[in-house]
Amino acid sequence: MSASRLARIAFFCRWAFWSLLLAISVALLRPEPIAVRDELVPEEGRFHAAKAFHVLGYALLTILAATGYPHRGVLIGLILVAHGALVEIIQPHVGRNGTVIDVAFDAAGVALAFWLIRTLGSKPPAT
Repeated sequence: MSASRLARIAFFCRWAFWSLLLAISVALLRPEPIAVRDELVPEEGRFHAAKAFHVLGYALLTILAATGYPHRGVLIGLILVAHGALVEIIQPHVGRNGTVIDVAFDAAGVALAFWLIRTLGSKPPAT
């Protein structure tokens, strides 16, 4: 892959990372997503849907950041877990429940992403 193509991919991933981080931050700090979830997800699936959102959202953020900012893995992980913790601290002030368990699910998403990157990224490309 050419250097210019890699640079374009990295630029796109940085742009997507910051856009998604903003969208996730807004969604987690507004009461409306809870009302939407309550309308769309049956009551027995709400806990699992919310935790899946945390894991998958932070996994995607991590993959985008790691691709856009290579060689910054530890810093990316720390920043994203800190972001998750900060969101949970702020949530009670905007009419939502902030919980430590959600930070754990955010961290699980970060760990999942790094595991996927390490596992899938270590294989030689198919010829």
